[in-house]
Amino acid sequence: MIDPLEIVATVFVAASVILAVFRSLWQFPAGIIGTSLSFFMLWGAGLYSSAVLQPVFIATLVYGWWFWMRGDDRKAPQIRSTPLALVAAACGAALVMALGFAWVLDTYTDAAMALPDAIILALSIVAQVLLSLKRIENWHVWVLVNALSVWVYGSQQLWLYTALYGFFFFNAFWGWWEWRKEVRQKASGEVGI
Repeated sequence: MIDPLEIVATVFVAASVILAVFRSLWQFPAGIIGTSLSFFMLWGAGLYSSAVLQPVFIATLVYGWWFWMRGDDRKAPQIRSTPLALVAAACGAALVMALGFAWVLDTYTDAAMALPDAIILALSIVAQVLLSLKRIENWHVWVLVNALSVWVYGSQQLWLYTALYGFFFFNAFWGWWEWRKEVRQKASGEVGI
């Protein structure tokens, strides 16, 4: 039987990610509710890195909400790009930190799947920061996170979360496509969403 907490968390998290594709400010309150609920569900499954990630998500969601409303000289920021070398360096540093965190979890806790779960934590922080800053490369990092999450959450029999992250995997391509389309429309002078 699927835990009702997993159902409600999944609905709010899914809504938040879909709203992010459409660049809606409603992604932020939906995400805050969903990640708050996800903390308890993931902790109960022994996925401590994924659970610890939820308060980080909440902090970046609060920041992103502010930034998207007023953070770029008091106006909504435009979609921007980050050099891929910088994104790769951030991901590399995140992976090194994940190795250390996984060692701590393996040594001192009963964590399930400590290394892949720690990698989800580390790369999700990179992706979420890029999303909060409205950087198009966030979608590239989310593809990696979502692929790994499907395996980890499926291994822990969190079936709704497995399906959710399967959807997120494809959603990351859609998000990239939509954001790229907006960038191209603005560059060519077309009026877009």
